[in-house]
Amino acid sequence: MGRRRSIGGAGGLAAPKLPGGGGFTLLEILAVLALIGLISALLLGSGDALLRATAKDDIETVTLNAVAGARHSAVLTGRPLELNYDEKTRQLDWEEGRLVLGGEGNLRLLPPSRVASMIIGGREVEEPITRVRFYADGTCDPFRLEFVRDRASRILTIDPWTCAVLSPEAAAGRH
Repeated sequence: MGRRRSIGGAGGLAAPKLPGGGGFTLLEILAVLALIGLISALLLGSGDALLRATAKDDIETVTLNAVAGARHSAVLTGRPLELNYDEKTRQLDWEEGRLVLGGEGNLRLLPPSRVASMIIGGREVEEPITRVRFYADGTCDPFRLEFVRDRASRILTIDPWTCAVLSPEAAAGRH
């Protein structure tokens, strides 16, 4: 007959034999997955808060939020309202709210297409507009937004039907 090997001497316990030579139990695998889930939830939660804090200061994000807020207010109140921009105080103001532009860069509200422009210092400069009207049906006056950072300019065309940013291809087709 076969003899059992004992652990710890002659009268000790027998060592169990595992089929297949070893491995992890289901409980161990579940414990590791739970730890991975906990760590990733902690990292994603703090990363999301960091992204939101960074985005709050971005001039483009604040401006697009103001446009959406003005449209929303016009629809809710059932009457037209105006979004005004004051370059000196860097404030976007409408009847139901006000946002101050922080962060780097400048904003200009431009007419829907180039009407008149001048070349100043080797750069083409357009005359900005100071207000945009939003209507109760969710539409707005056509306009463009110009964001200037470190001498680089980015112009976004706003769709008058949805008050959302048009893709560059759609904006190019409108002119």
